Amino acid sequence: MKQMEAVFRTDVGKMRAHNEDAGGIFDDEDMTLALVADGMGGHKAGDVASQMVMEALREAWKQRPPQRGEIDAWLKAEIKKANYAVFQKSLADDAFKGMGTTLVASVIYDNAMIIAHVGDSRAYRFHSSTSEQLTSDHSLVNEMVKTGQLPSEEAENHPRKNVLTRALGTVEEIDVDISEFDFPDTATLLLCSDGLSDRLGQKDIEETLRSKNTVAEAADALIQAALDRGGEDNISLILAHRDMNEEGTDS
Repeated sequence: MKQMEAVFRTDVGKMRAHNEDAGGIFDDEDMTLALVADGMGGHKAGDVASQMVMEALREAWKQRPPQRGEIDAWLKAEIKKANYAVFQKSLADDAFKGMGTTLVASVIYDNAMIIAHVGDSRAYRFHSSTSEQLTSDHSLVNEMVKTGQLPSEEAENHPRKNVLTRALGTVEEIDVDISEFDFPDTATLLLCSDGLSDRLGQKDIEETLRSKNTVAEAADALIQAALDRGGEDNISLILAHRDMNEEGTDS
């Protein structure tokens, strides 16, 4: 079997007192669910929203992981359920009023991956000498770029860059973007919160991946690079790498 190595890393950053990000990697035989959620709404509220979504998907995966051919439907249904739960909790308790979270999640199997996302947490694929951002931010600035109101070169430093147009838990029903991509041998998938992508561009990430020998080393280096460039936000990421080696390992 082709081997896949995956790691999750998170850091509170230099400016925040609390980490409102959540994430994890969950395996089921020959499939893997990986996700990163970036909570918003301040101390406790942001923590609660991201943890609720992460735990809801983890439990759904544990209880009934999807069959081949239903992964996209499974992701959409479970994310919508999690959204509704967060929204209802925000209505029931004033302490959680207005809380929400972004989400980027991927189910990886064989040489393919299905990615679901809401908000501005991102997915990137790196393979050979090419890299690609697989998700499109649900943000005000990105909408302005897509409609021609703002040049793309001005987007990265726009003062309203982090204003979201879509987030889990903020409305009763949510649209979830889902797409399928190839995940070839020797490719690397990165899922991350904006604490990383706001500090490091694709070229920065590519250079870091090329300079490290293992996925764990690369993940640690990416966190450190974001910290070195300010670390104003919580920083979370998942790196998953598909190895060409077809020899399994016995424990």
